[in-house]
Amino acid sequence: MLDITTFDPGQGIELFKRWEMVESMEFPKGLKVINQWFDAGGGRAITLYDVETIEDYMAYNFPFTDLCHVEVFPVMEAGDYKKFAAQQMEKLNSLYGSP
Repeated sequence: MLDITTFDPGQGIELFKRWEMVESMEFPKGLKVINQWFDAGGGRAITLYDVETIEDYMAYNFPFTDLCHVEVFPVMEAGDYKKFAAQQMEKLNSLYGSP
């Protein structure tokens, strides 16, 4: 999962205090932060997660809901997507026949 978090740069100090607090706590068992990037222009952070459940994701991000707007994108690696798409096409072809 990938999210883009947008925040008012004026809330930056409070956001970073909260982020340090959350980072010092135990992460939900089903969540791993792969990497995070901050927009050099300020006001945005991009985070890539490995997440088992939406509840794990929500537990990690809930402390920020009053400070940020978060756009969430379920993503997968290109190779995994290609394999998934091929499997789905095989299923469809077996149901409907090849064109």
